Amino acid sequence: MDCQFCTEFTARESKTRIMTETSNGWVLLPTIGALTPGYSLFMPLDHLDAAADIAPADLERVAEETEQMRTLIQARYGPVILAEHGPRDCELGASCCSHCHLHLIPVPDPDGITAAYEKTGGPGLRLASMAELPAAGDSSYLYLSPRPGEHYYWPSTGFARQFVRRVCADQLGMAEFYDWRDHPFTENRDLTYAALTADLHGSHAA
Repeated sequence: MDCQFCTEFTARESKTRIMTETSNGWVLLPTIGALTPGYSLFMPLDHLDAAADIAPADLERVAEETEQMRTLIQARYGPVILAEHGPRDCELGASCCSHCHLHLIPVPDPDGITAAYEKTGGPGLRLASMAELPAAGDSSYLYLSPRPGEHYYWPSTGFARQFVRRVCADQLGMAEFYDWRDHPFTENRDLTYAALTADLHGSHAA
């Protein structure tokens, strides 16, 4: 399987990037292309295409763990949105990678991010929680949680690749630097790793 994350995790070269691993087999790591310090990914070690492919009961646990990660990042960096570009059945949609990864991004104005999604896709389908993703649709999608307890779903039609990165980069005043391939922001990634690893040291992390 040609998956950059699976290759990385199998080789365990990523150990220098993984900040914590849950007993459920999910890991938190600072992302390449960290637009701002604190920008992290929460994702499974095992290959899954999207959060919507997880059984609802298991997804409830993932949702709880994700909120723990959001709380961790918010304590240091302020408001954090949660987003996913979910591919389904080999259809990438707005995603650029078929290994499930949830974006945790500190932003100045979470409501502004929601407004940017609505400008492209109209009002999103309101979900009670991330655990409702499997029932929301069977095609590629965008998921956004601007704050705890608020969850939205959109079909991916009409959304550009790396959409959440585009709108966050725009809000941060660096719209032209959205693409992680061209702008890795290594210093921000390293700062994130050092800061959050320190915050996690001695915690309940598995």
